[in-house]
Amino acid sequence: MSKRLVFVTGHEFGIRALEGILASSPFLAGELEVSLAIGLDASLSHRTVGYRNPGRLARENGITHIDTVDGSLRSTADRIRVDEPDYLAVIGWSRLVEPRVLSIPRVGGTGMHPTCLPIGRGQAPLPWTIIKALRRTALTVFFLTPTADSGPVIAQYPMEVRPAETATSLFYRFAQLHFQAGMELAHQLTGPTVVAHPQDDRLATVWPRRRPMDGLLRPDMTKAEVERTVRALGGPYPDAFIELDGRRVAIKRAFLPESFDGRPARHTDPIPFECADGTILLLPANNATDHVHYCHQ
Repeated sequence: MSKRLVFVTGHEFGIRALEGILASSPFLAGELEVSLAIGLDASLSHRTVGYRNPGRLARENGITHIDTVDGSLRSTADRIRVDEPDYLAVIGWSRLVEPRVLSIPRVGGTGMHPTCLPIGRGQAPLPWTIIKALRRTALTVFFLTPTADSGPVIAQYPMEVRPAETATSLFYRFAQLHFQAGMELAHQLTGPTVVAHPQDDRLATVWPRRRPMDGLLRPDMTKAEVERTVRALGGPYPDAFIELDGRRVAIKRAFLPESFDGRPARHTDPIPFECADGTILLLPANNATDHVHYCHQ
């Protein structure tokens, strides 16, 4: 008898995980059924970096699809209950799910988080990974609990953080990992049991939400802090920025003066910026504009 899964996402990472599930042998063999896909309503897309809706995938694979503006999923509880799912997968979702919803699936709910849990529970994991100068991270697959990112770990996929890593490159690499994790999760969900290990709460750290103003480069920052902040932001996240002549100038790259060869950039010259420990050069983004986005993931 096939296992039934309700899948919830409003993000690129969730879409890639769902693609992995849909490409898996258990799904193709009928051992796993995705009975319902719940997406984040498009009216909230401006508040979610990396927003994607599962509607197209659902239509292509004959999966019932609904959207919601309710991040807790409380308003969708009755609809989920109708499906009598064995599992609920919530991936790429910025709100905590209502505990009563987590109790609906027969076995439990699963999630994925792009840090080496229990390190980095919370929000904005990719920017924080670079800002904190971490050298290693991971994609963690875990069981959902009422508290954020704290449930038993099903699997971890280690990743090295390279010296010149940006939030953009991490985003691409984690998207690929979510596909792999989705394929392997399908096998785990259809097995006799899902093996998981409790997190060590003594090692846990919680990273706070980042807001657009957190991208402001300040003169009290060191050159290293400025350089990491610039790499930690940028597509799909809002760029780091400086205040210049009463306007915000988005910054795409930061580098030391000694590494600048003196040639103008293609669209603009670098801007010298005085830090707490010396000067760094900032390369403005093309068509730099004020920042109006939110960063939930």
